[in-house]
Amino acid sequence: MPAPLETERIEKLVSEYLEQEGYELVDLRVIGSVSHPVIEVFCDIEGGITSDECTKLAKLLRYRLGADGYYNDNTRLMVSSPGLDRVLKTERDFDRFRGKKVTVRLTEKIDGRGKLTGILGDYQDGSVMIGETEEGDIALSPGRWKEIRLVPEYPEGFK
Repeated sequence: MPAPLETERIEKLVSEYLEQEGYELVDLRVIGSVSHPVIEVFCDIEGGITSDECTKLAKLLRYRLGADGYYNDNTRLMVSSPGLDRVLKTERDFDRFRGKKVTVRLTEKIDGRGKLTGILGDYQDGSVMIGETEEGDIALSPGRWKEIRLVPEYPEGFK
């Protein structure tokens, strides 16, 4: 598995490439072992990404990452949609999904709970406001939350 510095470089390369192609990098993870790393790329585009687009991007990214020494026959690359429960990471994500229902994994428990569900409010400098939780409105400063994900919304009557 690449060192953290290399993971940051891989993320930068992938992000720049996807942006050139009109896509957005939502998340990137490098897992597996040093000898058999797995690079997971979650990307999106306005209107949603298709499986055919993911397949095309995977092929192109293999060449791009291979040229920079981050992909070889022992590397596995997975490109997919972020899903309906996508993780929110960037300021752009927080602005785009303000007012939507989210689940927050906390770094420390609040009232004995390690997870909150509420409505995404303002985001500034890593601090986020979550409204309408069981505990009321809560402001979470940087470091108090591990991950924030959208709660999928389904059309009425969807089963």
